[in-house]
Amino acid sequence: MALDSPPFTHTNGDSFDGQKNTHEINLSTMAINRIHNQALHEIVDPHLGFNSNDDTRNMITAVGELGFQCLQSAKDMRPSMSEVLIALKDIRKMGMDENNKSVEREDTFLLKNVPSSPDSVMAKFHSVSTTPNASS
Repeated sequence: MALDSPPFTHTNGDSFDGQKNTHEINLSTMAINRIHNQALHEIVDPHLGFNSNDDTRNMITAVGELGFQCLQSAKDMRPSMSEVLIALKDIRKMGMDENNKSVEREDTFLLKNVPSSPDSVMAKFHSVSTTPNASS
């Protein structure tokens, strides 16, 4: 990573390089402000199809509202992980059609078939040391 390049860029291409207003430097503060001001579309990846139909917009808005709750500074204002899981499952049900099949746009990919991290490999494998043996 180049040291002179800004480390974060959001979907409309503006970089977080210190040129933003101070109230938007913190990503969580920016997200809270956008959600609170009903400007969720400004921070949602356009490929998710926020404006494609009411069902998609409602699901993304529900995730945004859940995110808003999760970003609260007071711990007792944030949902527990089990509450988050229940909420996400409920949101997922919003996107199911009458045949219990997920309604998806053809060009939308939401972490499906993402390969696992090498740290989560379950298969056993033989590793050959690449460093010389210090005891020989």
